[in-house]
Amino acid sequence: MKLYFNIQNIDFNCYFFAFRNSLKLNFIEKSSGRLSSFSKNKNLDTSVLLRNSLPFYSIVVSFLLLPFLSFSQINFVNNGAPIANTSNIFVINGNVIHQNNGTIANSGNFFIRGNWTNNNSSDNIFTVGPNGWVHLDSSVQTIGGSLLTHFNNLELAGTGTKQLVGVDVEIEDTLALNDHEFDAGDNTVHVLATDSSNITRTLGFVSSTNDGGLARNTLSTSTYFFPVGSSLGTARFRPVEIKPNEPTANTYKVRFANNDPSIDGFDPASKEPIVGEINPDFYHKINRTAGIDKADITVYYNDTADGTAIYDILAYWEVISTEWKNPGLGVVSNNYGLKGITKTSFENVTTDPGLIPFALAVNVELATNVYVANVFSPNGDGNNDVLHPLGKGITEIKFTIYNRWGEKVFETNDINGGWDGTYKGEPLNIGVFVYYVWGKLKNGEELTKKGNVTLLR
Repeated sequence: MKLYFNIQNIDFNCYFFAFRNSLKLNFIEKSSGRLSSFSKNKNLDTSVLLRNSLPFYSIVVSFLLLPFLSFSQINFVNNGAPIANTSNIFVINGNVIHQNNGTIANSGNFFIRGNWTNNNSSDNIFTVGPNGWVHLDSSVQTIGGSLLTHFNNLELAGTGTKQLVGVDVEIEDTLALNDHEFDAGDNTVHVLATDSSNITRTLGFVSSTNDGGLARNTLSTSTYFFPVGSSLGTARFRPVEIKPNEPTANTYKVRFANNDPSIDGFDPASKEPIVGEINPDFYHKINRTAGIDKADITVYYNDTADGTAIYDILAYWEVISTEWKNPGLGVVSNNYGLKGITKTSFENVTTDPGLIPFALAVNVELATNVYVANVFSPNGDGNNDVLHPLGKGITEIKFTIYNRWGEKVFETNDINGGWDGTYKGEPLNIGVFVYYVWGKLKNGEELTKKGNVTLLR
């Protein structure tokens, strides 16, 4: 059984609105004590609610089967009334406006097809105890007002993007993104539940700008999923996983920035020498905003679509030195159809109170020196038979060997090449030889080395 009430605008002032277990809509006028009963499907005159000066004491609506209440037109305004929805479906086809500290005790479902506005002086529209759902069930919808709304459970339904306008939003338990973009703008979508499974999605993601983003409370060493992305420019879904190293209370926040980091003042050319190429297409902002624990941070990317570089580190922006830093090689993994790079036990998340930029980057292993053995024995025993120059991060090399009369007996430009103690295909006798090495590093620097090596048989 369904109940429908077609109301142009409903303005709840100082009365109580609740769903119970009868089949009638009852108006009880406190001043006169007169009871007016209306059966289901009664069309209410808007003027009764907006113009009648007598305060209503209570309104009780409820049903036996499939309770379903639909307000079909523009605005649902709560001017301070306590409203209770006990396990019922409440459909509002217009905007919802809360003001004068009205409250809702909700263990049912509110399907909202307009915009949601909280102009209360408190974020606690939903009273403690019941744990119902609000479903944003139309096309493009906004959540705004003078103060954030603290939802119990929030689902993005219908079609189109859901947007925060000038306010944050908190979700006590579950955020169901489904296949929608949740556009936070400069604001924060904060999931308070510490269960790692309390964000669900199919294709949905949270987008944001500046220092907006998605925040999650943690209380375990589980892996917490941050489904972030952007539809601006080249649409990208590039999620992050954060695994706290301790099972204590922390809050982590993540934003995906779908542009070259230089646009936001994080110059890829400003980096320490052991940082190579910085991903020019996007970066992330990540921080621990509460707590003290280190965490494993994994950034996912599409290794086919996101450039040709072989990324192996998560470089981070150091505010004091204003440069990209190399925290060490990352751990490579795969999930969500993407490749991931993990920096384990990262702890520099509180360097700056704002979010810290992280970017996919190439590690540069700097060779400050090249090592060449001073003795080798090319006798075919499989031990020390070839003389190799050894060094890290070398991209080009020239390795040359001369005999004691200055005659060149060996030369190679092969990084993996070495001398086997022969000249023109013939083994040379025991003796002392001179070597020269020239090398070029990943960061463009050059090095040279000269020394002697003894050939033994």
